[in-house]
Amino acid sequence: MWLMQMPMKGNEMNKPKNPKVMEDLTAGTRHIIRLTWQMAQLGIPLEAEQATLVKAMREHPDYADLWENLDKLSDAEIEHGSVNPILHVNMHAVVENQIAQRNPAEVREIVKALLRQGYSRHAAIHAVAGVMAEEMGNILKEQRLFDEAKYLRNLRKLIRKK
Repeated sequence: MWLMQMPMKGNEMNKPKNPKVMEDLTAGTRHIIRLTWQMAQLGIPLEAEQATLVKAMREHPDYADLWENLDKLSDAEIEHGSVNPILHVNMHAVVENQIAQRNPAEVREIVKALLRQGYSRHAAIHAVAGVMAEEMGNILKEQRLFDEAKYLRNLRKLIRKK
């Protein structure tokens, strides 16, 4: 998935050594997402992960105006308040892929538990994506690898929260 739209603030490690590389990466990411959206609109068959991304995009009609022009818009034109729609729908897609691929397997069960607690599916995906975003932030801040055990511990806390 294309998660390269996360703001990079604070830690020196997060600052690109070559701003042109980051610019090109951002432009390429946006172009791919726009093309994926257009393929879906034309009924062109998509790979599983592309289809998951498009499903997440469709679940956010408030961002629909962005997808056709994504690679022509500035950061300011894309951001909706404090939300980056590109990162937002990609986080949805990551969680949906974790559920579909059962990797980690426990994510599926946690979403089911949240549904039993009264969450809508969309809200349950948001809750899990929030934990994933926190883990990603910690990875950048602490300069470490993904800690699946910690991620799952934090997901389990969601079930007790509501």
